[in-house]
Amino acid sequence: MRRMNRRALPSIALGAALAAVVAAPALAQQPQQVRFLAKGDWGTGSSAQAAISTRMCASHAARPAAFLLTTGDNFYTPDGRATTANFDRPEACLLKAGIPWRATWGNHDLGGNSTATRLASPRRWYTFTRGPLRVVVLDGNQPSSTAQLAFLRRTLQRATEPVRVVSIHQPPYTAGIHEPSTTTQRLMVPLFRKYGVSLVLSGHNHSYERVVTGGVTYIVTGGGGAAVYPCVRLPAGLAKCTPEHHFLEVDATPSSLKVRAVRRDGSTLEAVDVPVRTPAAR
Repeated sequence: MRRMNRRALPSIALGAALAAVVAAPALAQQPQQVRFLAKGDWGTGSSAQAAISTRMCASHAARPAAFLLTTGDNFYTPDGRATTANFDRPEACLLKAGIPWRATWGNHDLGGNSTATRLASPRRWYTFTRGPLRVVVLDGNQPSSTAQLAFLRRTLQRATEPVRVVSIHQPPYTAGIHEPSTTTQRLMVPLFRKYGVSLVLSGHNHSYERVVTGGVTYIVTGGGGAAVYPCVRLPAGLAKCTPEHHFLEVDATPSSLKVRAVRRDGSTLEAVDVPVRTPAAR
């Protein structure tokens, strides 16, 4: 048997140590617990928007969030544009905090490009991951797009993250004045159910709603600053509907998903444990 040169041992040990140092940052980027904030229907320049933004900043200061997800209708101007009045001033503390934005395109955002340029969401549908979390952002303005449906199926089929969350502006199920998207129900909901989506976030109706159907939890978070809407229907699986301004705190681990809806005064509107689902057998 060939004897190892003892003089080589220090270099081998040094090489192993360097490899560990190089690998450490990659491991650090994959936390086992991820927290994010979410809001929708917000960019009006109202006092309610400013109050929600300030409360979100306090939440981030207490427990830092990895990103801020919007469920659409980010800018209420005829050209869907961010202005000093509807963005720079009311969102000042969030901008200063440097929280990354991840935005969904709403119907009010289509006239301009500020959702792309100011909220770093140039594509209408996209996906990203954070630790145990896979987020899929969809465009509810064109739910029958074959390209988008192919993207959704492919993304969910290939996902390995245990917690899967979807964001889409127009809700598949809702108790609000805007009717639910039956096209999304027909074309997308079966994919949510089959491929283990746990939570679907939406906006469009300016309220807080929670519907549980087919094992999937659907939350409408449209209380980010625009005038609130009443609850006018009773969809199957409706657990809660209330016309209040609010935002969401979402905490995910590989085996748990906790959602807290927070009012503008900081009190809890609702806190729920969302079951983490597993994909159906392929």
